[in-house]
Amino acid sequence: MDRKEFLKTACGLGMCGCALNLFGTTTPLLAAEPPAEDQRLALTRYQLAKLIGFMAADASEETCAGILEQTGRECAKLGRLGARFKGDPEAYFAVAKRNWGTDFTWDKEKGIITVEVAEGDCGCPLVDMQRTPSVWCNCSVGYQKESFEAIFGRPVQARLKASKLDGAKRCVFEVTLS
Repeated sequence: MDRKEFLKTACGLGMCGCALNLFGTTTPLLAAEPPAEDQRLALTRYQLAKLIGFMAADASEETCAGILEQTGRECAKLGRLGARFKGDPEAYFAVAKRNWGTDFTWDKEKGIITVEVAEGDCGCPLVDMQRTPSVWCNCSVGYQKESFEAIFGRPVQARLKASKLDGAKRCVFEVTLS
């Protein structure tokens, strides 16, 4: 098989992204192709979905959840959204509602906050809605923990009650203040 035939076969098998990277091109070959950055994000989503699937298959549920929670905590630290609203959860709720359509219910007496993410695709840019396993949602559990711990200045517990990756219309989290 010559080089031209190999490339035609590889592209037919969906390996264009890898082949294009070998040639160093950063522009689409055809006008109908998405820009290279979109291709790279799509490949990242695919690879991450596969990585999470492999991890979930080979490690305990507890280990996977712990690693992904740590990842979510780091994401929350980068955004520093929770830290900006230290001591003012109502302002945090208002900003999250305005920016992302997230709804909050706070039972102050019980110390329980229910977080309901807006309907639609997952807000995480790394998620491939068709491939990413729902174990990935433990990342969002970590995000919720880190954010609310920063807001309240004390430990919280968080758990996932519903996930878009499991077919729910909205992701729902329950955060319990300690």
